[in-house]
Amino acid sequence: MRIGFVATLVHSLDYFTISLFFQLSSNALHIHVKVTIGGNYIHKQNISNSKSIMKSTITMTAWKFDEQMIMFPLVLLVIVCSHPTVNGFEVFLINNLGGNTNLAVHCFSPQVKNLGSLVILPGDDFHWEFGINIGTTAEYECDMGYGNKQKRFQVFAERRDALRCGNQKCYWRVDRDGLYLYIKEVDDYQKQFSW
Repeated sequence: MRIGFVATLVHSLDYFTISLFFQLSSNALHIHVKVTIGGNYIHKQNISNSKSIMKSTITMTAWKFDEQMIMFPLVLLVIVCSHPTVNGFEVFLINNLGGNTNLAVHCFSPQVKNLGSLVILPGDDFHWEFGINIGTTAEYECDMGYGNKQKRFQVFAERRDALRCGNQKCYWRVDRDGLYLYIKEVDDYQKQFSW
């Protein structure tokens, strides 16, 4: 997907043309900026944000102080736009163990934060929301246990779960034989992990 706009600004006897194009691929955001004065090319900048590394190439020709005053906010805008946050995700852990069995849970993300420890009562759920910046990844793990069962599960990995969780909500049903994830494509829960 490629989105762009062109703006023309009049300054004294010259006019500035600013072309800004955003191209989003599956794992990166590419921003292309080109500035001309009266048809003469004076500035070009390409920014590619891939994974967590931002690559930037800048080519400039000499310009007057006035043009630098206009370019500084534009370049700043492009840099800020290169790290937008995509829509947030939400993860649900549902205690489906049955009977009066509580589920002990301690969830955390190596990149972000510790969600703490808690007990999910039978039939209840625990859920949290988070956003992901383009070019970064998110992962969440949970130590879970009931009775004499105890295990760590990766309940969210962006590359694995972003597409298979419907509407950016991941529903995990915790059963006695393992963890089941609601898969949007099949419209049903499928077993992903065993205890």
